[in-house]
Amino acid sequence: MVLAALAGQPLAQAEEKPTQYVIFEGGGPDQGPGPDMDLNLVRLREAFGTNDAAAPRMYGYGVQQIRILTRSTSFLGAEINQALDTAERNNVPFWLHLDPLYAWGADLESRPDDAPAVKFWKHPEMREWREFPTGGELPSYIPRLWFNWGPWCSPVEAFPAIGSPLFVAFARKQLREGVLVPLATRLKKWHAEGKDYLFAGINVGWEIYIPNYHEGWLAVSKQGREWPVRAEFRRKIRGLQMDESLVGSQLGYASLHWRGWTEECLRTAAQQEGITRDEKFRRLCYESMHDYMQALAKECFDHGLSPDKIYTHIVALASVVEPDTNMPEIGTAVNPYSTPGFTMDNKGGARFDLANLKQQITRSPGSRGAQFGAVETYFGLGGKNYVTNEVSYKQELDEMFAHGARVQVIFGAFPLGKNTPASALAAINTWLREKPARPAPVNNGDPIKDKY
Repeated sequence: MVLAALAGQPLAQAEEKPTQYVIFEGGGPDQGPGPDMDLNLVRLREAFGTNDAAAPRMYGYGVQQIRILTRSTSFLGAEINQALDTAERNNVPFWLHLDPLYAWGADLESRPDDAPAVKFWKHPEMREWREFPTGGELPSYIPRLWFNWGPWCSPVEAFPAIGSPLFVAFARKQLREGVLVPLATRLKKWHAEGKDYLFAGINVGWEIYIPNYHEGWLAVSKQGREWPVRAEFRRKIRGLQMDESLVGSQLGYASLHWRGWTEECLRTAAQQEGITRDEKFRRLCYESMHDYMQALAKECFDHGLSPDKIYTHIVALASVVEPDTNMPEIGTAVNPYSTPGFTMDNKGGARFDLANLKQQITRSPGSRGAQFGAVETYFGLGGKNYVTNEVSYKQELDEMFAHGARVQVIFGAFPLGKNTPASALAAINTWLREKPARPAPVNNGDPIKDKY
């Protein structure tokens, strides 16, 4: 159900029977929405049949890497309309996954008109540094983005300064004009036709973080067997070697600088608060991450989307280990305009403690209750099949939704076929046909009008 609240009614009263979704999403470095949507939907129907529009549980299709940072708003609008047309034609709920951080596709547009109005990685007020400005001069060294998703990836020559008001305004404008204008128009049409179920939600994050290239995180050193680090993706720079001087670097200084911080202010504030300088730095980075996701979520909310259909996205590791800027505090994902979303994988690199996660969600400022989204999960990781049998996979599904999940997204689910664990598909089929227990209501007494 997409209509979240009728005029004058609290959100908790309006969505009494929310739909639960298992979403199958494509995945992998350097992959956009692609031409295979119809084929993937054929495979889903073959596996699960046709969704019942009145059912409390449905499967859906995730369109990933909506490249709001690296494509023009007209290009984005065409992609969104193509996805929505495909949803209508196939009568399968769609989930939209933005790329608001990694800048996949940077400088790879086919035509000049497909490029964004501003390329943040070339703009002096929109890209990150590893130090504060000195002597009135901005840092000249711009760290390239590197991360390890199995293969080493380096999609863009700078990391976005997500705390920069200028960058945030740019990202909001891209989201608004490229995605939300066509989406809001279509959602109104679907609501009038009784097809609210076709919109499963939108993920406005993607493991939002600010890099700290310490050796433990990179799992490399100058003497280590993995050095030198070389890029596998994006494909056009395959073989590019990481700058050795990046090892040990902490990014985030541009985000703090454009929010008015200096080294002197940072140390003074830390002393006044009785914490270390580095802890104060990390807390300010968490604020930048939180405020960026909240800004994108509010843009969606202002265009009529319900907070129940808007999801943030960080890894859930801070529910089991001490946070840092690579794996931020759980509260960075919590704001009143959205549902907190997490990468969750206790058999891989995104471990979590469900009870602690929910506790941290509910006690965070802006919390709307214990609901959350498992917005990135897996059949397996690194080629290893983690699904042992139908019973265990079904238990994992039941546990996730019983504890407040509104959606579970299976990342890298395609191509669906011979390489997909049959036990997982059987468990999902069983789950789809069961009647779910009624979830706890969202803790929000504010009236929200006409939200989709």
